[in-house]
Amino acid sequence: MDNSNEVQVSQEELKKAFQAEKKSKKPLVSLIILIIGIIFLLAGVVFLIISFTRETRIQDGEYLLLAKEWLLDEGEDCVSSDEDEINCTPSVIWKFTEIGKGTLTTNGHIDDYDFIWAIEDKKLKIETDWLYPLNNEYDYELNQDEGKLVLTDGEEVAVLRASFEDE
Repeated sequence: MDNSNEVQVSQEELKKAFQAEKKSKKPLVSLIILIIGIIFLLAGVVFLIISFTRETRIQDGEYLLLAKEWLLDEGEDCVSSDEDEINCTPSVIWKFTEIGKGTLTTNGHIDDYDFIWAIEDKKLKIETDWLYPLNNEYDYELNQDEGKLVLTDGEEVAVLRASFEDE
């Protein structure tokens, strides 16, 4: 037998021929990106569900405007009439008429005084055009569920309750 037709193959070529081919990393990268996308999608759905089920609250300034008047909880002026009927009116009534403006009375709307107001850094600032200008700054807590506004000025605490038109 003549071996002249045999092809000489080197050891290097044999190693390359039997070596496993390297797989492309593109499918792995695509799979990782798909998994990350699904995770973000699920997180978005969770936040959407939370935002729909959460009770919506309006801002404090808007809530102050919703009430017809804010009545001081303590200290009412009571007058008895001829028929043993006692009429009590709150000693202080605040009315927030629009954002930044309002009126107050201490005598059942015989005399109304204008004031301007603002809410900044959880403080209610009120400038009243009284007999002389008054500038007050209160720490406040507004409980929208109970319709209560608690104002704190140092050691003094005043509680006002909301009076709505349909009551």
